[in-house]
This record gives sequence, C-alpha cells and structure tokens, in this order.
Amino acid sequence: MKEQYSWSVDNIKYGRGDIVNIGCNDCNGCCSCCYGMGDTIIQDPYDLFNFCSHMRVAGGQRVTFELLISEDGPWELSYQDGVTLPNIKMVEDGHCPFLGENGRCSIHPIRSGLCRLFPLARVFEPDKTLSYLILNSELGCKKLKNGADPVLISNWIGIEDLEQYESFQINWHDIKLRVSELCAKLSLDRAQKLRQQLLDTFYMKSYDRDFYEDFNRRSKVFNEIVEDFTK
Repeated sequence: MKEQYSWSVDNIKYGRGDIVNIGCNDCNGCCSCCYGMGDTIIQDPYDLFNFCSHMRVAGGQRVTFELLISEDGPWELSYQDGVTLPNIKMVEDGHCPFLGENGRCSIHPIRSGLCRLFPLARVFEPDKTLSYLILNSELGCKKLKNGADPVLISNWIGIEDLEQYESFQINWHDIKLRVSELCAKLSLDRAQKLRQQLLDTFYMKSYDRDFYEDFNRRSKVFNEIVEDFTK
C-alpha cells in the first residue's frame, strides 16, 4: 500500500534536483513563517557551526554555544522526541528574535536549516537517502494556496555542496533516533546522562573549519559512548 502523507500538499516525494512551486518571490515582505513557531526550530550541529563561524558579540568575540543558550541568548534547550536539543527561542510576542523591523530575516545568509527548508519537509528513507515533501497550507506557507513560483530545490535550500549536507542530515537523524530509542530503555538517570553526552559531543565545543570532517570524527567518538551505555 502506498504511504500517504496527510501533511503534504500532493503526497509526492521530490529530490534536490527537482523543481517545485514553492518560490515566494523574495517573500514580498511576508514574514508569517517567522511567528508562532514555539520550540519547533531545532538547531542542529551545522546551524551551530554557521552561527559560531559568522556571528560576533561586542568586542569581536566569537559566539559560543554557551552564549547562544544563555538567559539573554537567542536559543534555548528543550526536550524533543526523546532527546534534549537547542531551538530558537521566540520573543515575547511570538516572533523569531532574528526578524528585523523591516520584516526580513536579519541573518538570512546563515539562517537555520529548518528555515531554509520551509515549506518543505525532509523524508528520511530506509535506504539512507533523503527526499522532500511540500507541506500543506496548514503546516507550510499560506501563500501556496494561491500558487507560487517554480524553484529548484537545491537553489531554495541554498547550501554549498548540498549532497554532503544531506549526508550529514541523514547521519544526524540516525544518531538522534538511536539515542531516543536507547533512552527509552535506560533508567532516568542514565538516560539524562546520555542526552547530556549528545550535547557535550556535538554542541559544547566549536567546530573546525571543515565541519563535515569534524562532525564525522565526533560521530565515531559518540558511537563508542553509546556502546558503553548499551552494556
């Protein structure tokens, strides 16, 4: 039986080389997707790498994970699908802290992966490949109801070497899934320690210039940590 996606526009899976009608003509000032997102804009290690590589605080000091999740920082930690992960912290009236007064994203060149993706969703396939769905108007862009411009998915996401980035996303998804499944079997104390190990390994220390190489090294170390928790 064909799998159905009730949260998809057309139930069609797309690849990075496909053209889809999701283009918003540079938003035309619309910023509705920057409001009311709660704790759903999860920040992955590549997002951290982008922030820490390009953003500075007063005095020119580089941004760190500790600063990002501090009381005055734009991120916060939340419990997500069995693991503890950072997400963008909405401000008091419910909009993204990076939304500028002109209704534009103030960090658009280094915007988060989920922001780049919207109104697409990732589908992690059993054969370790990645596909995309167009979210329906309830979950995605309301302007899709009235039609949208055609755009190449790889251009829409706008990340250099998208194939390597997708490989990272698949590996990161597998790591989170493994941790979530293992935590469900561990005592509360050990589960909390494993979740903290996930943060310590992939977030606490800044990444080298070659993100993907550094991430793969950390993945190998973390796999050994996970093995210890299975004993």
